[in-house]
Amino acid sequence: MSSASKSTFSRAARYAIPFTLLLIPVWRAKVQSQVPEPYLDEVFHVPQAQAYWRHEWTHWDPKITTPPGLYLWSYLLCAIVLSHGESPTEIATDALRRTNFFTNAVFLPWRLQTLSDAVHKVKNSRPLGAWLSHSILNICLFPPLFFFSALYYTDIVALLVVIEAYNWDLKRTNASGITSFLSTLAFLVTGLAALACRQTNIFWVSAFLGGLQVVRKIRLSSETCQSSNMSTIVKSGLQNEFYDPLVSEATLADYFKTAISFATVSLRNPFSVVVPMIPHLIILAAFGAFVFWNDGVVLGHKEFHTAGIHLAQMLYIWPYFAFFSWPLLVIPVVNLVLPKHLLSKYLDYSLPQKHKQLPKLLTVLIVLPIMLAIVHFNTVVHPFTLADNRHYVFYVFRLLLGVHPAIKYAAVVAYFLCAWAVISACGFAINQAPPRLIRVPHAAPQAPAAPAAPEQQPAENRKNRRANEKAAAKKEQQPKSKQKQQKQQKQKQPQPDPISAEAYAKVQEGLVKRQKEQTGVQRVSFILVWLAATSLSLITAPLVEPRYFIIPWVMWRLHLPPTPSLAAFRKQLPQTERERELADLATNAPRFIETLWFIAINAVTGYMFLYKGFEWPQEPGKIQRFMW
Repeated sequence: MSSASKSTFSRAARYAIPFTLLLIPVWRAKVQSQVPEPYLDEVFHVPQAQAYWRHEWTHWDPKITTPPGLYLWSYLLCAIVLSHGESPTEIATDALRRTNFFTNAVFLPWRLQTLSDAVHKVKNSRPLGAWLSHSILNICLFPPLFFFSALYYTDIVALLVVIEAYNWDLKRTNASGITSFLSTLAFLVTGLAALACRQTNIFWVSAFLGGLQVVRKIRLSSETCQSSNMSTIVKSGLQNEFYDPLVSEATLADYFKTAISFATVSLRNPFSVVVPMIPHLIILAAFGAFVFWNDGVVLGHKEFHTAGIHLAQMLYIWPYFAFFSWPLLVIPVVNLVLPKHLLSKYLDYSLPQKHKQLPKLLTVLIVLPIMLAIVHFNTVVHPFTLADNRHYVFYVFRLLLGVHPAIKYAAVVAYFLCAWAVISACGFAINQAPPRLIRVPHAAPQAPAAPAAPEQQPAENRKNRRANEKAAAKKEQQPKSKQKQQKQQKQKQPQPDPISAEAYAKVQEGLVKRQKEQTGVQRVSFILVWLAATSLSLITAPLVEPRYFIIPWVMWRLHLPPTPSLAAFRKQLPQTERERELADLATNAPRFIETLWFIAINAVTGYMFLYKGFEWPQEPGKIQRFMW
């Protein structure tokens, strides 16, 4: 709501965002003071990065599973920082941790904001001090991401290169000529760099970005299929009509229908699928060559990281999202569940009835048995999960598996409800009615009205009438040839034709389509592509770790539509500054609560890590610490 966004409160909040990011260096300083030595996986990462700094490029620790992208990034940053002085022969743990901190505090918010503006098609014209949006701040404060910004782990750099690849992929979409070629080349470089940081990034730079690229091309080259009948969708797909409803209006059947429509449209236009995917296929081929050369996906510790099928990962992700993002889900869920008369005016968005899509009984009867079967047949417990009580996942699995056998089956209800809330949030927005054109056909010329009596005319009208009479008399005095010439020129002027019904309908349809695109509401095709990439990146991992869910969460969070304003403020625009501030606070309240929630989680987990260490009996004198 534009009026709200101009309030004093909104401006103050925007300028406070960069200062909130100072929590990242504060956290880094605390970790460095309490835990100066390498901890856990840092024991492997730090010596490897130090070996690269000594230019020992062939040295490799066989216990490291990920490629050397993190160490090369640290080498580059340290070389730039130390280029003006004497280069040390050894890089300390603190210097290597600083590269992660600098990445999360500077590079990541900068590239995330650029990507967010491109995804939501927003021109960011705010001044530098308020350039970052509140959503980008919250992504940088996301607890698993924030926690590892003070340690030397691969997660932050792995996310950064995926974000950068996404930026270049969007740029090459909207470019042409030499600019398109250079953008494609930059995308290839960043895509390969993403693989050099983590192997599972292949599913994001190839499957996710490639899928979105194909969907964009199909939308541009096809018409919209208006029917929801399955047989009609198949026939329309072969006639180049794409069925892709809004998430807010879709049922479970619509996801299958969209997938079938995508397949049929692709069969009709194979080039629209293959050509946009060429850069993504090149990256995929490079990954395949690496797997062939390496004789596997992971580099080291292969006996503990063998790929398998772990479908239960796609169940755990939903409560993970709901736990961290409940401030963004509560009001949408309340609006979807409660009837209008039970909603407070500070919670009511006045959703159209067709957007109140509660799970259908058929959906429950299909999805819940599938989830129960996954829990029963594919609950994989990695040896590391129940052997390491330093991680919070250890206690979650103790609750799921150790208290009572029925708990893991009862949790399926929570998985289902969380999944419904998370996916519904992608379509939760208020679509304002598009402007309606008014058709005004040419009317027949009307006969002039009879002049009123002089005594009935106002004085001003009598004055105008006398002026008109003088002008007419002057015109009569003009030569006949000049009057004829003026009449001919007037007849030659083109008269506007009345708009036809077909043209009117086409223009109106364009307005509706443009209005829907500008809201940022996601369509079913995005959910399908996102689910495919998330599934591929998770179900192949036997180990359950919160770090593995970071990129799926960031992509989901980036593509959430803007928070709509409450119905109370849409019906009557705020007039005073106080009303504008109240409207702005109500509209942005979920993001503010999300910020406070993340800060609270970071404070608790940070305190536990720094000050609640413990010892294992088998390793006396060595402090063990709680972490994600």
